[in-house]
Amino acid sequence: MKGCCDPWCSEWVVPEVIGHAVVTVLMLISLHWFIFLLNLPVATWNIYRYIMVPSGNMGVFDPTEIHNRGQLKSHMKEAMIKLGFHLLCFFMYLYSMILALIND
Repeated sequence: MKGCCDPWCSEWVVPEVIGHAVVTVLMLISLHWFIFLLNLPVATWNIYRYIMVPSGNMGVFDPTEIHNRGQLKSHMKEAMIKLGFHLLCFFMYLYSMILALIND
């Protein structure tokens, strides 16, 4: 079973950054201001986290650094915050879709 310290885990960081940036830009273009402002801090954090990886590390999830007590706690905290954010977005998008279908 693969864990978070395997190299494949860092391969998912770039698609996450690109996907979230694209969604944020699409919300800006379509003038959905509330959803854009909700997505902007998370997209900015993803870009910041990707850019600020130290030069010697393999990626955001470096196997040699992840088991430090501070980094493990911070990665778990970030994962829980992202889970809450994505659940909130899921229900907001579901509500918006149902509302759009009812109004048609």
